[in-house]
Amino acid sequence: MNRHSLRSVAALEEWTRAFHFWDGLTSSGATLLRSSVALKSFPAGAVLLDEGQPCEGALLVTSGSIRVYKTSPSGREITLYLVQPGEMCVLGISCLLNDTRYPARAAAKTDTEALGIPASTFRRLFREEAPVQRFVLEMFSSRLSLVMRLVEEVAFHRMDERLVVFLLEESMDSRGICHPVSMSHEQIATHLGTAREVVSRLLSQLEDDGLVVLERMRIRIADPEGLRRVSPPEHPG
Repeated sequence: MNRHSLRSVAALEEWTRAFHFWDGLTSSGATLLRSSVALKSFPAGAVLLDEGQPCEGALLVTSGSIRVYKTSPSGREITLYLVQPGEMCVLGISCLLNDTRYPARAAAKTDTEALGIPASTFRRLFREEAPVQRFVLEMFSSRLSLVMRLVEEVAFHRMDERLVVFLLEESMDSRGICHPVSMSHEQIATHLGTAREVVSRLLSQLEDDGLVVLERMRIRIADPEGLRRVSPPEHPG
């Protein structure tokens, strides 16, 4: 993990835009944040926090993404959520504010940069700054919805339905343009919490149906509309 002085990386005006609550801070809050924040870099796959570790600070992702997941005793993993640019890990914030241990594992999904805030600084900002309180509450609300959806998918949806939803979400950008999914069968299985053989079999079936084309380390969506038609009815697609 690399730790840089922000003044050597970018102008203050650039990195402060990453904080949605920056403009609402009091002058003392802005000064406190500016004096203590640091840029941190993590290569893809780096573990940021292991289950049971204390949280020594809060991270605001500025580029890349962080995967938060649980691991079963047998080693199988399931993704709880991703922390994207402009977001913080709510599990990390929770254990930081309550002085508890981290209940999952967090790792960089891609090469990632984040702004690190020491625990003492973040606690003070949360205690004294209303914009920080609103930001945290909004993050908790958003993540709660995602985790509730995950519970519903695991409990009530078949794996083939979950795979179709995953492919649709991973392939579509914010403009609705479809892109290939650059992931291995093993990586998809890890994300969904199942075995690689299950994913490979289901992908082969989708290919036989003309919905996807399987390439090396890449899955191309051949028929997006057809894939939407076989997705669960409640999925917005």
